Order: sequence, then C-alpha cells, then structure tokens
Amino acid sequence: MALRSFLAAVLLVVASATTCFAYSEEIKWLRNQSFKACPNYYVWRLVDNYFPDARWESGWSDEGDYVVNVRGGMAFKGQKVKALLQFTINPQRGKFDFNALEFNGDPQSKEMRVELIKAMCQDVQ
Repeated sequence: MALRSFLAAVLLVVASATTCFAYSEEIKWLRNQSFKACPNYYVWRLVDNYFPDARWESGWSDEGDYVVNVRGGMAFKGQKVKALLQFTINPQRGKFDFNALEFNGDPQSKEMRVELIKAMCQDVQ
C-alpha cells in the first residue's frame, strides 16, 4: 500500500511539472525559428543562453495580433535590467517579427533590437 501511494505521488509530481512548463503551440513554433542574422541557431537557443531566467508567455494583443513575450534579466551598460522581448507571430505564413524591446519598462529603439540579436548570436558562439 505504501509503495502504491509513493508511486501515485511521484506520478502526480511528474504530471504537474510537465504541465507547469508546457508551452503553447505558438511559443513552440517561435522557439524553433531562426533570426536572419543568426540562421544557425534556433530562437530558443539564443534566448535561453542570453537570458537564463527567460519566461515565455503568449496571447492576443489588443490590436488582434498573436504575440509572444519573453521576460528575463540581463546586463546593459554594466547594470542589471529586466528585459521584455515581444514578438508578433504568424505561423501559418511562417513569419515572425521582433517588434518590441523594453529594459525596466522603457521602450528601446529598433537599432537596439538589432544590436541585441547580434549580441545574442555572438554570445552563443
């Protein structure tokens, strides 16, 4: 009886853990795409390498776009910042855009998004 209870508890923990870390189909799709600037690496590899505490979220924007947000900590100009990367995705068309970047809630420029992608590509190599 004790063994049966133990096995049931283990199965419950394993099932809960896999449910907690399950990604939406849209996040899975984005994670397996590549940036044009760094075609040899998937997005997940670059993001998870650069942001060890990355949290992936997805949903619909107020404008009706499907977005994937990635939040994580990083260093910027010698300071720790909380970064938000936002992607608009369209898996049916096979396209995604890195359309927003924020550090501590402050929007960053398109040039900064490009520089971040370059830095992530260099850091993984």
